[in-house]
Amino acid sequence: MKQWAYIILISLITVICICFIALNMRSVRRVSSATIELEQYSKTIADLEGQIKKAGSERDLANQQVSRLEAEVKSLLEQRKADKKVVASLREMMQQDKSAEAEQDAQEQVVVEQIPQQKVEEAEEEVVKYDADMVREMMSSAGGLEETIRRIVTSEGIGSTLQQHSENPAHWVAAASLAKDPDASLEYLEQAAELYPDSSMALTSLVGAYITADRIDESTMAYIDQMKKVDPTNALADCYAAYCRFNNGDIEGALQSLSQASVKDRFADDSIDLLMARNDYFLSEGCADSVALGLSAFDLPLSHMGMLQQIGEYAMVQADTLYGTARYEDALQIVNEVSKLGGTLSSSGRFIVSDRVGIALQISALEKAKQLYEALGDVEKSAEIDSQLQAVGDRSETIDIMVQAFGPVMANMGEQELADYVNGTIINGEFSTLQNIPEIAAALEQARRQRQEESSETGTP
Repeated sequence: MKQWAYIILISLITVICICFIALNMRSVRRVSSATIELEQYSKTIADLEGQIKKAGSERDLANQQVSRLEAEVKSLLEQRKADKKVVASLREMMQQDKSAEAEQDAQEQVVVEQIPQQKVEEAEEEVVKYDADMVREMMSSAGGLEETIRRIVTSEGIGSTLQQHSENPAHWVAAASLAKDPDASLEYLEQAAELYPDSSMALTSLVGAYITADRIDESTMAYIDQMKKVDPTNALADCYAAYCRFNNGDIEGALQSLSQASVKDRFADDSIDLLMARNDYFLSEGCADSVALGLSAFDLPLSHMGMLQQIGEYAMVQADTLYGTARYEDALQIVNEVSKLGGTLSSSGRFIVSDRVGIALQISALEKAKQLYEALGDVEKSAEIDSQLQAVGDRSETIDIMVQAFGPVMANMGEQELADYVNGTIINGEFSTLQNIPEIAAALEQARRQRQEESSETGTP
């Protein structure tokens, strides 16, 4: 019995220990869970504190912005008050000016009414120093147009007229074209470029003068770059750059400038503006209206035409060199660019000289292109070039006939005919104007009939 009692006691003790251990484990789990939850709560509290700080910073920033806006609004309101005062002052001044102008007009009216009518009539009957007949006599005795102009235009007259029109770049360029002293001429152009750096005419004329004087340096290239900025679609600036680089031995750079010029579709034509500015100088020297227009037109400086011809010659030398080394495609690129340049020049100018120089460039380029296509064995392209050469040649022949017929016509022109010719050139271009002169139209018709007769004779078996 004692043994069973002992066993039962041990069993009870064991059960009690197991229960105690179970309770202890549950308490540990609860403590661990509580610890984890405590950590989570702490993290959440830390996040909330961070958000609170951030919100506080944003609130401070917003308060600062509101304060700044309030200050700006206050400033604007004060400025508005000041503006109202200025407007009120201006209105008061305008009213005072109107009253003063009314009084001045009344005084001027009295003065005008007191001017003798004789003075007005005397101004209208001012004696003309140079009419058409007198200028013809001067040209015969002086030895030509240039010397006649040198006798008519004086340094004093140039200075006086330029002073009246100093705000116009064209009059500075005109003064340079009429000045007898080359140094004075260059000084006019340099002043024009300095006063009017955005004037394409002033920049073009100065660069042309530098090139004529063989002054090809950094300053010249800087003016050319300025020309490109002022008038980016004008091919002339790239042509000037090509010319300068050819002369400096930079063949690659010159050909690149030529390529850039060929893709532009215009040459800026300032000739009419220059013609009208020169006209003012001749009028101030006492020339009749028609004489002033004629002298201004017939001696108009177009020095860049010679430069363009030289560019064509330089480019053809390079094309010949490439042709000699069988680099036909590279040579074709050059001649095609020269041909495009000639076509653009021919269609851009109002005077026939642009046509003639442009046609000369086209013919030289097309003839070289035909030679290259024949070397490549491209029969179709060669025939196409023949057609282009025929068209350009026909226009060149027409111009030659008109120029030859114009000589006798010009010698017998009266003042009105001369004025009509120059006005027609200004409005419609010289080519169209010459075609409408009866004597020239007759010469063209006679040439056309002669070609027909020669063609029929050639076709007769």
